Amino acid sequence: MPDSAPSTNYDLPPTHSAPATRYPLLATTARCGLYLHVPFCLRKCAYCDFTSYPLNALPEGFCPESYTELLIREIRLRAKEQGTPAAGTLYFGGGTPSLLPAECLERILAALRSHFDLSCVDELTLEANPDTLGRCLLQQWRELGVTRVSIGIQSLHDEALRQLGRTYSSGGALSALYELTDELRAFDLSFDLLLGLPWQPLGQIVHDIAQLMLFAPCHFSLYGLKLEAGTPLWQRAQADPSLLSQDDRIASEMELAQGVLAARGFVRYEVSNLALPGKWSRHNLNYWRGGDYLGFGLDASSCVGGVRTRNHRSFGEYSAALQRGELPIAEREELSPASVAFERLMLGLRTMWGVSADVFPGEMWAKLQTRAEELAEQHPLLLRVRTDSIALTSAGMNLEHALVVELAEGVF
Repeated sequence: MPDSAPSTNYDLPPTHSAPATRYPLLATTARCGLYLHVPFCLRKCAYCDFTSYPLNALPEGFCPESYTELLIREIRLRAKEQGTPAAGTLYFGGGTPSLLPAECLERILAALRSHFDLSCVDELTLEANPDTLGRCLLQQWRELGVTRVSIGIQSLHDEALRQLGRTYSSGGALSALYELTDELRAFDLSFDLLLGLPWQPLGQIVHDIAQLMLFAPCHFSLYGLKLEAGTPLWQRAQADPSLLSQDDRIASEMELAQGVLAARGFVRYEVSNLALPGKWSRHNLNYWRGGDYLGFGLDASSCVGGVRTRNHRSFGEYSAALQRGELPIAEREELSPASVAFERLMLGLRTMWGVSADVFPGEMWAKLQTRAEELAEQHPLLLRVRTDSIALTSAGMNLEHALVVELAEGVF
C-alpha cells in the first residue's frame, strides 16, 4: 500500500446530524447488559492500557481454559447474589476475544444460560482482530448465537500499524477479510478505526473507510488516539511531542469520515460511533442510557441499582478470590442521586437522542433546560433544546466534555 492516501479534495455532504426524532430510540427495558472480558492478545499494542496479556507471556496457571473455569465460577456467584436477571445483550470484549477457543466460548455461554435469563437477548457481540479470524471459527460463532462482530482494524496505513504495535499489515488485514467475505456476511459487522494518528496523512481515514465498505459493514467506531499514562506510546511522547493527541486533527478527521459515511446512509448516533439506522450498538446504548450492567472477568465493571463495582485487575487476586468462593471485587461504590443524575447527563449527551425530562427530578430538569437555552443562544449550532429534551448536534459532540461541564454548572 502507498505511504500516502489519495487527495482529500472531496465533495462532501454536510455533516450536521439528523434530528433524533427521525430515528426512534430503542424502547427502555429492565434488561441488563452482560459484558465478559477476555484478556488475551497476540501482542500488547503500544497505546493499550486495557487489562490484557500476550499469549507468550501469561502468568503461571493462566490460559484460556483455566480462565474459562474462573469465569464460570464468577457467573455462578453473580447469579447467586443478583438472582436471575433478564439480559438484553451479551458483549465479549478484550483483549482479543477471537483468541478464545470456540469450546471455551461454548462453555461460558452454557453457564450464562444456566444462571441468567437470556431468552430476550437480541445482540451478542464478539470483538476480533483481522489476523485472528478463520472460516471455521466464524461458522462456530454463528452456531453459538453470535450476531455481531466488531473488528479492530485501527488503520490501513502500514507505518501507523507498525508504530501502534499491531500484528498485521494493511494488506494482511484486507486479505483476511476478502477470504472470509461470505462468512462475515452472516453477522452485523462493525469496524474500529483510530483518528489522529501522527504517522498517516489526514485523508487516510477516507481511504480506509472506502476499502472497508467493500465488506458491507453496518457500523463504524472512530476513536481519537488517546495516550494513556505508562503505555509505551505515552513514554515515547514525553520525548517527542509530535506524538501527542491533537484535538483539532481528530475533529477534522471525524468530519471527513462523517461526510463520507453520511453519503452511504450512516448516522453519527454517538460521539465516536456511526451506524446505518437501527444498527446501533444496543449493548453500548444501555451504558449511555444509564441501564444496569454486569461485568465478568479481570478488571470488569458492573453497575446495578446505583452500586458500581470493579473486579481485580491482577490475575492472582482475581483467581484467589474465586478459589475462596468470593466475588473478585476490588472496588465498590454506592452512587449518590446527584452522581447518578450527572452521569445520566454526561452519558446521554454522548448520543444524538440526548437526555429527556423523564429521567431528572423536576427542579433539576428546569435548571438544566434554562442553562441549555442560555448556551444554545450563545452557540446555536451546538445544541438542540426542546421542552422535554436536550441534545447536542454533531458539531456539539466534538465539544461534548466542555458542554457537559457548562450545563452542569450550578445544577449538580
